[in-house]
Amino acid sequence: MLTVGLTGDVGAGKSTLSRVWEEMGATIIDADRVARDMWIFPDVQKKAAERWGSDFFEGDQKSVFAKIAAKIFSEEEEYEFVSDLLHPATIAAIEDIVRNAEGWVVVEIPLLFECGRPEWMDFVVFVSASAEKRVERNALRGWDAAEIKRRESRLMPRDEKIRKSDWVLENSGSKEEWETKARELGKIFLEKERSSRS
Repeated sequence: MLTVGLTGDVGAGKSTLSRVWEEMGATIIDADRVARDMWIFPDVQKKAAERWGSDFFEGDQKSVFAKIAAKIFSEEEEYEFVSDLLHPATIAAIEDIVRNAEGWVVVEIPLLFECGRPEWMDFVVFVSASAEKRVERNALRGWDAAEIKRRESRLMPRDEKIRKSDWVLENSGSKEEWETKARELGKIFLEKERSSRS
């Protein structure tokens, strides 16, 4: 089995990379989805409600997640609280999935270096894009430059994450060019996975 960590700038094109690699046969694990699923557990909600108020989880899922995002991306203490609450359990859940997977596995994890690179991760790919491109791509989410900056303010400096990565892919062209880059690197990983089995 070959395990690749996928991280990078907010809105740089990680999801497209994952989609192309999944089409090439990779098993994709979305760490954000695993982390979101943690909020359904009563003990997690209980600890958060003790801090944020008993009515915090009232409303539909979308509004609750919006309130959580507002908390963690605007207040340092709340970001650290949620990190301590979710990250260890999220990484443990991902490890269980990886342990039961076969072949080429890709873990898309925006906070990879913030959580600490796991020993079982063979390679890390960092997806990079200019600020202008990221604003353009995140417009569909309703995020402007200020929102992206706010979200990235809690993260490790990108230059440091780039230094810690094994591959850096720059997404500066068209969607077609980006998908071509994805397939080219995907072929390398497929070959490495095949070699590990021989």
